[in-house]
Amino acid sequence: MADEVMNGNTAVALIAGSLLGAGVALLLAPRSGRKTHRKIRRFTKKTGNKVGAVQAELQHSIDHIIGDVEEKLQEGLVRGMDWTDSKIVDFHRALEGARKSIAEDIEKIQSD
Repeated sequence: MADEVMNGNTAVALIAGSLLGAGVALLLAPRSGRKTHRKIRRFTKKTGNKVGAVQAELQHSIDHIIGDVEEKLQEGLVRGMDWTDSKIVDFHRALEGARKSIAEDIEKIQSD
């Protein structure tokens, strides 16, 4: 689970670094200002689309992880409640057995 988030963070960092490097290369390219601006606009639009796609994928992964965690917690809660209920029943049986045993001992003492 943490590996998936780490891989997502690494991918975002890699893309961001690549975009920054490409942007700097465009700015330093030997072209006219108009051509450079046009190229930067196109590049920015493409980059924005790619970043949006990566963001959506990362969000989907996070939502999936959260769903899995919620499901496991719910299963654990149900198992815990079932275990507790069974132990309460066992405890009541033990108390009833102790109560009967004490009553029998008291009856023996009183009859002697």
